[in-house]
Amino acid sequence: MLNLPKSMIYSLASNKKAVQGTKKTSVIVKLIFFAYMAYRLTQNVSNESIAVFLVIAAVNIYREKYNSAVYVTIIETACICAGAWLNPGFGALFCLPAFDFAASEMSYLALIPLLSEICFFYSSADLALLLLVTAVCIFFGYTLGTMQRRENEFRSAFDRERRLRYELEQAKAKLLGASKEAARLAEVQERNRLAREIHDSVGHRTSAVLIQLQAAYRLFDRDVEKAKETVGVCVAALTETAELLRETVHNIRPEQLLGVEYIKRIIDNSRFCPVNFKFDGDFSTLPPNVLEILGANIMEALTNAQRHSNATAVEIFIDINEKFTRLYIKDNGSGCLAVKEGMGLGGMRERIDNIGGTMSVDGEDGFMVVCVIPAQNVKGGFIK
Repeated sequence: MLNLPKSMIYSLASNKKAVQGTKKTSVIVKLIFFAYMAYRLTQNVSNESIAVFLVIAAVNIYREKYNSAVYVTIIETACICAGAWLNPGFGALFCLPAFDFAASEMSYLALIPLLSEICFFYSSADLALLLLVTAVCIFFGYTLGTMQRRENEFRSAFDRERRLRYELEQAKAKLLGASKEAARLAEVQERNRLAREIHDSVGHRTSAVLIQLQAAYRLFDRDVEKAKETVGVCVAALTETAELLRETVHNIRPEQLLGVEYIKRIIDNSRFCPVNFKFDGDFSTLPPNVLEILGANIMEALTNAQRHSNATAVEIFIDINEKFTRLYIKDNGSGCLAVKEGMGLGGMRERIDNIGGTMSVDGEDGFMVVCVIPAQNVKGGFIK
């Protein structure tokens, strides 16, 4: 699931509601103007005026439902000019193209209806009122157009954010896959190296000893002294082989501690205050990279507690199960209400993110860090 910024979601939702409400209001305003025009026509009815009125209404409906291009609004303005030439009552409809022009990206075209009103009604006493009403419609249309453009920008940002999140998830999955493949290849190479070393050293010597023992076995009936001499050589060879085998095992044994001892050593090295360490689960099931990340984050958390928290006790709990590994670290220090992630916390979060886990911090009551790492053999999904 994509976690988009709440401010973006709230702004997009509120802006969308505002635009929808404004559109409804504009439709109502246009209906009022058409109703007023219909009332004016009832006082001075002519077939030409009714025809022009119906054409204007049809163009406006077509523009609202199908095509809001600027040339449609220009045609509407031309029809209103024709109506104003037949009947001065059509002057009130100049507010409609003025509103539509102001709402478009070419809002300066709203001057066309204004100039048309001045041309048709320059000597009329109603000119000032018409210009005032048209100016209000222009302002209202410009506000609606701005909100619509802002909504489009939010939608574009929303889609771009979602696309980038998807790309990030894909890159993250590829990184995890590459990490697992690298670990598998390293394991295969190490197995091949061990097999080669044991075969070349221990295997060859053991085969030679076996051949000599078989020869000694046959010599016991014919030459006991020779058989004993051969057995003595075999004993010496086996002694050297056993010593070589011990050296080989010693060389391949890791110098660093593994499992829970590795974590305990990190905790023991931090002696600024008592640390209560508990764990649940089998550390032998953890891959080396996960164990290393746990150790690094514990070391960083203890260092931060020593520098900033003034804590007198730290609690660390590691829960290992077949679905995830959870690391819980909490001190009883002064805490921090406004947590700002610097190099330390940022590095901890980066290590957890790189392996597909999550990390949360809380500084209200002391300072707490919780890291959750999904099991390496779990195929996606959510942790329940």
